[in-house]
Amino acid sequence: MLEFSVNLGSDADSSELYDLIIIGGGPAGLTCGLYAARYKLKTLMIEKSPVTGGQLTTTQWVENYPGFPEPVLGKKLAEDMETQAKLFGLKVVNEDVQKVELVGEVKEIVTGQNTWKARTVLISTGSSPRKLGIPGEQEYSGKGVSYCATCDGPFYPDKEVAVVGGGNTAFEESGFIAKYASRVYIIHMNDSFDADQILIDRVKENPKIELITDTIVTEIDFKGEPRKLMLKNRKSGDSSELAVDGLFVFIGSIPNTRLFEGQLELQQGYIATDCDHNTSQAGVFAAGDVQAKALRQVATAVGDGALAAYKIHKYLEKQENS
Repeated sequence: MLEFSVNLGSDADSSELYDLIIIGGGPAGLTCGLYAARYKLKTLMIEKSPVTGGQLTTTQWVENYPGFPEPVLGKKLAEDMETQAKLFGLKVVNEDVQKVELVGEVKEIVTGQNTWKARTVLISTGSSPRKLGIPGEQEYSGKGVSYCATCDGPFYPDKEVAVVGGGNTAFEESGFIAKYASRVYIIHMNDSFDADQILIDRVKENPKIELITDTIVTEIDFKGEPRKLMLKNRKSGDSSELAVDGLFVFIGSIPNTRLFEGQLELQQGYIATDCDHNTSQAGVFAAGDVQAKALRQVATAVGDGALAAYKIHKYLEKQENS
């Protein structure tokens, strides 16, 4: 059985002034923590979840990460990243950040337990699943409506489920869910898909998966048996019902930037950065999925974290020599 590092305790000291505080423990944050610790920067990572890894912890297999010819478990990759960073001196605490003060030479990060201070901050808070916003979604979230195939797919052995979405995540996770479910319906609002062609081909070749195009889910009705979804065809306008045992939603994500509104420049909700990961506030950097950028993958997040650490290192050197 895979073991995970749960950070229930830490020797981090809130009375210290850190060189760098990283908010968020996904691949970008963990990589920045590794590199920053190697630069001998006094570095603290604050992650609200019991385990680090961000969306890696809800990804069954990662098959496009360089250096792994065979798919690697997302949780295992995250665990290895954290272990490696800690070996070089990264400190990790599990606290929920409630407020930030990013102006000035000393930045303050306020959690429910402590106020942490640092000369620089890296924001790597990632993003959260986008919701459909239809009747029944909130009511049945966690009770038949899910946003994580790895977490909930095994709960549907020999059941029929629906997946909403048309991108890589929807197609990848549908293949995983089909290992358990007897039938998987992929419901997409258009007749073309945003997923990579290799993933589309895999889905079309899977006899357990059926594509329903030009269709939206208008309501989730799981109060009785059979459970059902209310559908509407966008071209014909016809309404119909689909009986399923569960629904998985993969329609993109929303950046976790609420804490930084009013303090940093945002672009469509994402943090605006330059090519060196500088934000609009001196001494504050951003990396990973929370950035305004074109591609969001584990590999790009790792690259973001490495470059951000280098630029933070150089920024602090310049501050010391000025």
